[in-house]
Amino acid sequence: MTQDLRTRLKSAIPSSLLVRDLGPTRERSLLLTFDDGPDAKITPEVLVRLEAYKVKAVFFVIGERVDALPELTRRIRQSGHAIGNHTYLHRAPDPWFGEYLADVRRCQVAVERHAAVRPRLFRPPKGHLSPASLAIPKMLGLTTMNWSLNVRDWACETEQQALQAAERLVREAAPGRIVLLHDDRPLLLPLLDFALPRLVDAGFDLSSACARL
Repeated sequence: MTQDLRTRLKSAIPSSLLVRDLGPTRERSLLLTFDDGPDAKITPEVLVRLEAYKVKAVFFVIGERVDALPELTRRIRQSGHAIGNHTYLHRAPDPWFGEYLADVRRCQVAVERHAAVRPRLFRPPKGHLSPASLAIPKMLGLTTMNWSLNVRDWACETEQQALQAAERLVREAAPGRIVLLHDDRPLLLPLLDFALPRLVDAGFDLSSACARL
């Protein structure tokens, strides 16, 4: 399947099942989202950088990591960020329907136990869309959120590549976009060091969108 066909198929999914951007906005709102954490080393450094620029983001957490790092999960919430469900085990390809349902529920329980908040947003592992990854969140009262800007930070292996990803983020940022990032990748930090001050200087609102979720 070509990338163009994938994009058209995703665009055909109604917004009641899948959110890919913030929709029409009068503000210069941009939403940063972080997948695959929490990570004991990287997530605290991300939180420091977000606080410095008054950014509020969505952290799509893996339940297994939440259980391993409950205090860090609480810190994410206490810092004013939203926490989304990224399944408990981050399995790919999708498990069968019953296992998928149990996995999503288990992540809900872990976050609620440790952060005293029940996630309202869901992101499937690797953003993979399927009947299960769209139907199960709906059954549990969750909204599936993907993204509209992917700078492939997860693929960066050098600081130069991270800088290129950061430059792309700044260049392609636009009001209403949802940005995919990963807070278990060390090279995310230089990316943020480059991008955050430039996004702020460009007048983007990096907090309001999260507050409305």
